[in-house]
Amino acid sequence: SDITVKSEEVVGNVDEFLQKVESDICKELEISLVEQDEADKEIILNVYNNIIEAIHQEQHLITVVQSKYVASVEFKKQIVEWLNTSPNVDSLLSIKKTLKSLKARLRWKMVEKSNFEESDDYSESEMVKIKEEITELRNNVFQEIYKEQEEYEKLSYLVQKWFPELPLLHPEAGILKYMNSGGLLTVSLERDLLDAQPLKELSTKHPLVCSEVQGQMVLLKGYSVDVNTEARVIERAAKYHRAWSEFKAEPGLLQLMFLFFCKSDPLAYLMVPYYPGASLGALQLCAPLTPEEILKVMKGVACGLQTLHRADIVHGSLHKNNVFAVNREQGIVGDFDFTKSVDQRASMNSDVLHNLSLRSPELKMGQPASQASDMYAYGCLLFWLCVGDQEFNIKEDGTPEMDGLNMDNKVKSLLLNLICCNNRMTAKQVTDDDCFPLPDVIPNPPQNEPSEESEHEIAEDTERMEPFKNSSANPFPI
Repeated sequence: SDITVKSEEVVGNVDEFLQKVESDICKELEISLVEQDEADKEIILNVYNNIIEAIHQEQHLITVVQSKYVASVEFKKQIVEWLNTSPNVDSLLSIKKTLKSLKARLRWKMVEKSNFEESDDYSESEMVKIKEEITELRNNVFQEIYKEQEEYEKLSYLVQKWFPELPLLHPEAGILKYMNSGGLLTVSLERDLLDAQPLKELSTKHPLVCSEVQGQMVLLKGYSVDVNTEARVIERAAKYHRAWSEFKAEPGLLQLMFLFFCKSDPLAYLMVPYYPGASLGALQLCAPLTPEEILKVMKGVACGLQTLHRADIVHGSLHKNNVFAVNREQGIVGDFDFTKSVDQRASMNSDVLHNLSLRSPELKMGQPASQASDMYAYGCLLFWLCVGDQEFNIKEDGTPEMDGLNMDNKVKSLLLNLICCNNRMTAKQVTDDDCFPLPDVIPNPPQNEPSEESEHEIAEDTERMEPFKNSSANPFPI
């Protein structure tokens, strides 16, 4: 329609030309209006499917190219600082040098203190001064150790992202040891640098000493190791530590602070926070938990088990002395013996509460420890806390008879699904159970329409609040 055709440009008979066009259009209409048979439909459907598949492949390829482009742009932004420079370990080595000097001064000061205690010129004021200097040096050592950990963290990131050859270029830095332990192992900490007091009453299976680190009470657990068990201890402790690091915002699992090896003896020391008198065994002897406190604490313990189970770790040795109720409200699952396998730990857990064994029926039959056996032990601990001094009978399968016990029905229902022979609840199901109290929630104010009187009161309140609008402080704290 946009082209003007002159009469002299028309070749042939116009009527014949138009007749041919009409004939062709009729043929096309005949073909389009004829109902296709199954073979034609199949051909058309196959062609359609092939076209759609090709379009989807094209879309996927475009998405991949776009993501590669975005990743490349991000890579360029991150690598630009390393284009003309290479990372080095000078800062880490400088910290190690400072640590070496501080530890030497600390040892000399401890020797001076020991000699002064035996001296004839002993002076209480001078001794106080020496102790203060030792405390300051010890705190400085730990500050440098924390700096060392931060530097290791930076170097580990560079190894994982850009420079996998870094540990091979600087073997003296010990980057691989740090990475293999999940950031837990330190070679700068030594047992003789701490003012550790032995805990004979708790040292039943391995030596325990208590010390203070920068105002925090810590416990040192000593484990005998050899060439073979040393690697396994690092591996198991690192797996536990990674689980804690990933979910540390959720309470319920005891923190591992440091792992280090003794230079003079075949011992590995694990440093953890110390909660004196906070174990369930100690509390129930002197000041038993109330029913409300029991539910708060045991929900935290269930969260701790959930953290372990999500990381594919079976505790295997849950008992009343390695479960803690911090401040009588925060439940924490304690660590376990990293020199032993989970089955070894489970076989050594012979704790019995009111004639109720914490070993599940399947463990007694020789089956391996599992997450389900952890939940059985958890159920036994919860039952022991709730039942108090009440008498009960043990059934043939080793589970307690709960009929007739004075106990909350929701808690009893939970226990029936834990202290059983099969189909036990998981840690996640336990934490979601409605027998545990919900977190405190501030109720929303009622949404009623304000009356004229209340509107007047709101206006007055608004005027009174005017001076506080630009203040960061809350004049009416909840």
